[in-house]
Amino acid sequence: MFSINFVVLFTIFILQINSYELSNEFLNVQFNLSDGQIVSWNYKLQSTNVTNEKSTIAVNGTTIDCSKLLNYQQDVQSINFTYSCSDQFDDQLITIYTLRPQWEFLNKQIYFTNKYNRTITSLQTTFSILNWNITSVSIIENQQDSSKQHTTFLRTNLNSALGIFTTWQNPFGSYAVTSNNQTVTSSYNIGMNVPYLSEGFLIGFYQLSLYWHTNEINYNERIAYEKATSFFYPVAQRQQSIKHAVGWDSNDYQIDISTPHGVDEYKRLIDRCAQLGINSITFAPSNANVSSRDRSTDDWNWESVLFLTLGQQIRLEQWKPYRDPIPATIEQLLDYAALKNVKLVPYVYPPLGYRAAGKDQAWLFPSPHCRTVCASLASIEFQQYFLQLLIDFAQVTDIGGYAWDYNFFYDSNHTAYSQWRGWQWIRTELLLALPHLIMDHRYSSQFDGPWSWITLNGYTSPLLSDENPETYPILYPSLHSDKISADFMRQGNVELRIKHFAAMDAIPGFIGHQSERFAADGSVPWVDNNLRDFDYMGFSYSLLSNIATSGLNLIHTLLPARDVEEFYLLPADFIQFWSSWLKWTDEHIEEIRNAIPFNTEQDWSLMRCNGHDGFLFLFNPNYKQVTRTIQLDGKLNLRYPDQQGYWLLKEIYPQERYLQLVEYNQTISLLLDGQSVTVYELIFPSTFDQAILVGISGQVYFANEYTLMIDGVYGEAGTETEQSVFIILPSIKSITNVYLNGIEKRFEQDRQFILLTDSLIFPGLYLPRSAEVLNSSILVSDLLLEQLARRQAQYPLPWQEKELNDASWLGPHRLLLFICILNPNDQWNITAEINHTPIQVHKGYNTRDHIDRDRFMGYYLDLTRVVTQANVGYELTLNMPTLNPGQFQGLFLENIERILVRP
Repeated sequence: MFSINFVVLFTIFILQINSYELSNEFLNVQFNLSDGQIVSWNYKLQSTNVTNEKSTIAVNGTTIDCSKLLNYQQDVQSINFTYSCSDQFDDQLITIYTLRPQWEFLNKQIYFTNKYNRTITSLQTTFSILNWNITSVSIIENQQDSSKQHTTFLRTNLNSALGIFTTWQNPFGSYAVTSNNQTVTSSYNIGMNVPYLSEGFLIGFYQLSLYWHTNEINYNERIAYEKATSFFYPVAQRQQSIKHAVGWDSNDYQIDISTPHGVDEYKRLIDRCAQLGINSITFAPSNANVSSRDRSTDDWNWESVLFLTLGQQIRLEQWKPYRDPIPATIEQLLDYAALKNVKLVPYVYPPLGYRAAGKDQAWLFPSPHCRTVCASLASIEFQQYFLQLLIDFAQVTDIGGYAWDYNFFYDSNHTAYSQWRGWQWIRTELLLALPHLIMDHRYSSQFDGPWSWITLNGYTSPLLSDENPETYPILYPSLHSDKISADFMRQGNVELRIKHFAAMDAIPGFIGHQSERFAADGSVPWVDNNLRDFDYMGFSYSLLSNIATSGLNLIHTLLPARDVEEFYLLPADFIQFWSSWLKWTDEHIEEIRNAIPFNTEQDWSLMRCNGHDGFLFLFNPNYKQVTRTIQLDGKLNLRYPDQQGYWLLKEIYPQERYLQLVEYNQTISLLLDGQSVTVYELIFPSTFDQAILVGISGQVYFANEYTLMIDGVYGEAGTETEQSVFIILPSIKSITNVYLNGIEKRFEQDRQFILLTDSLIFPGLYLPRSAEVLNSSILVSDLLLEQLARRQAQYPLPWQEKELNDASWLGPHRLLLFICILNPNDQWNITAEINHTPIQVHKGYNTRDHIDRDRFMGYYLDLTRVVTQANVGYELTLNMPTLNPGQFQGLFLENIERILVRP
């Protein structure tokens, strides 16, 4: 993973020169050539002295003395110090310091010759700061594994507010800060018996920001750490987003590709990918001609779907790349996917008991986790075997990457570190050999931290957990499975971005939801089951949650493809909306790479590096409308403009409209509908090349030199413009007439600004997304009833009563009323009447089989056949248990999109 070329015979220097300097545009480090220790560093004109900077190594549990300096070797960007060790084995310890251009950190590695292959127990490094007063310290734990730590931050009280971070480039480092915060000591256990080169120990520097993500992590601390990881990617960072589908999340293991029916079904999954611009799909169907689940050796019994269904034969060496032909059942889908420009990506479980005649005794060990024997990732022989297998398989099949899972470190005879290091080496070398491969990571990758994720060329575990809806909690009440998974994903991605210092390149998406895996009896159906499961009305919330929080990894779950009707009847404009947002990510890579959450509501800012232009994604997971107040400052990664001017705030979803002019440090308030996402663009224009309409949607143009025409103006029914509607002209010119939707309007002119003097009223009943029902009186408009009827006509699936009762997110034409209660209990007896006639109260679960109370969403009414007349009050009576204060959130109408009318 990390390497250095050693000269066999080191140049011997007579220790006459007392110091040596490594420096770049940010940092200057001075070394004492008499003992090989750092004596000072200077960062941004702030210098400090350092003492007791050294490293120690323990062998067979005993720390050995390697303090006698023999020689050193230097070049422009590095210096190596070689020490002799005092025990009888004549080993040497070499410290290697490297400082490259653009680095704001020093990289220190330790090499131990270990001539007799003794067991290296642990490694420790330490240093003390002499003349900087460290006023606060944070040691950041791995939130996914509390036994691990990511880094330590030391902050000074200097006027320039400098800070220092230290980190090992592996997830096993332990950190301590002592001696009045002046001494840093860090170590980790190794457990290897070979000549050993450590991962780097970074000592990094930064200047504190005014803004803090948490009480323990400053904005610039996160940036400094993430920036340091970016210099160590084995392949270049991508300039396009990954657009990938996980067949597993469409329960593709239920599809048997040895049958014509199964082939047709899988082709529809591939066709949907091609239609949307999804470039690859994790491929894990059944294949009765090649493998069988009852011969699986993993604890989960999934081995039959691995390696494009060849996993069992590969493990037993019954099929080898280049030696054996690809079975026809696999070849036909590889060919079909290639025809559609979609790459198949196989699942692989690294630690299974792979056989190789005459070799496998070096890596196999007894373990029930692989039925009888597993392979040890600590074995160098296995690492080399497995790497070659992966390269050969990829070249023979032309796959698009690998999906790793089950990569647990089961070998109790070797340390977790030695197994992690072997796994890291395999992935690194695989990418160096085949840099186009993407890597999908499933459960357990989230435990390993940012230095593991640099080798992903993909993403860590989606949801930071398992993906099936039986396994993750419902954070906010909802009737939509996609919204529930999106809320949980956003929470995890905030954790990854802030508390794990993850680059956006590694943060996983989870678009949609996985169909539930288990049947009511707890079994896993291996037959076509619950095929029609697409959450039509929840999908946009999920898609945009992904683009905001994981826009470089657009990982799709359930695709509406396995069910024939769901495949063919998905509306063309819905497909266009979906694919256009996927393309949007490729046009905004810079903004996505800089994305951050910026408030406790987990809203995200996606700004360009100039700090002037970008996007805000605002989320309201609750059913009640909220007014979100935001200050436009550095907390959003905005920068004070270097020229006079204003930002234009533009809503781009769900409508396109310029809203207002804003300036730096201004506080704005934005009304967010319930259970919604709203996307805004911030534009800092230097000039205008055309007239801009601000305050409403529509287009403005010149009818002649003195007359302005405003067309296509729509607003939400039942609302009135609260802020001024105005036009910004590209240059100052006198205007005599303004017409809006063909009607002349009064206005005032101030230089380039044309201000409409009258507010605009949009007639009708106000029914926002997730409209709240007040005073137990249900009132709907003819426009809402028309919207629901139009949706059914556009998406005319022949819904069955059972599937509608089982899944509240199906049937997007339905008018549902959600009884929104926090922490509802599915054992309550809630009854309802409308106009004194009883109506069924449904129970909604995030699974089709209503067996798990933890998956209970809440109670709802289906009003589709009851509330059929517009502008007629329907009186609701509810009989509910006694609830705690604040537990009842209200009654809300579901499946409403913005109702737009002309003024």
